[in-house]
Amino acid sequence: MSIHPTAIVASSAKIHPSVEIGPYAYIGPNVEIGENTIVGHGANIDGWTTIGKNNVIHCMAVIGAPPQDLKYKGERTFVKIGDNNHFREFSTVHLAEGEDNITEIGSNNLFMAYVHIAHNCKIGNNNIMSNNVTFAGHSQVGDRAVLGGFSAFHQFTHVGDMCMVGGMSKVTKDVPPYTKIDGNPVYVIGLNAVGLRRNNVPRESIANLKNLYKIFFRSGMNVSQVLERWNELVAADDPYVQKFYEFIKNSNRGVCKKIHMGITLDSSED
Repeated sequence: MSIHPTAIVASSAKIHPSVEIGPYAYIGPNVEIGENTIVGHGANIDGWTTIGKNNVIHCMAVIGAPPQDLKYKGERTFVKIGDNNHFREFSTVHLAEGEDNITEIGSNNLFMAYVHIAHNCKIGNNNIMSNNVTFAGHSQVGDRAVLGGFSAFHQFTHVGDMCMVGGMSKVTKDVPPYTKIDGNPVYVIGLNAVGLRRNNVPRESIANLKNLYKIFFRSGMNVSQVLERWNELVAADDPYVQKFYEFIKNSNRGVCKKIHMGITLDSSED
């Protein structure tokens, strides 16, 4: 174990022998850090926080701080982080609010400088969040999303798999999987076909999703009408189409459906 002499590490913290902790870092008494994780100088890790293997926590990042929620009264809540994540400078991850609740982050995510993950958020795997992306409490992100800098997400919003969100977007509704959105207020500007190909989605499924995009966003039918005729309109047995259906069906905030009329399907998806 490599711990700089100026770092403060609580005696009850569980630190794997391969962990590196830089100067002036602080590790609280209820923290557990897995093997080969690197904690940069001045980083602060506190609360009931569990961090997996091979994470890199850069200087001045704060993980496990109390939530910015007036309902929080010091109850025991958690942060749980998987493996191979990068937390860049001044990124923040807060404890959940509500006894035994969890703020949870998966694996292989990149959180660039000043990204904020608020209380009770659930973040999946292989996501990229550019500088100053901000999530309010209880938000959720799927897998392999790319979120542009300074984009902000209302509490309880969900972002689906393989979405792309433009920089400085204001997101107040759920973002359907596989789409691209941008603006303030946000518009759907296309299917994220490039992201689908890069993530090795089969060509047949991409074709099915393009057809789904036309029907869901450009047919003039509302969400209820599309869902009622789902099996006759789309390739319902395709697993990617099915995941889109489950996301829409389970949305509590409603989904981003307004499209940018100046962009055509062909120019934005191919």
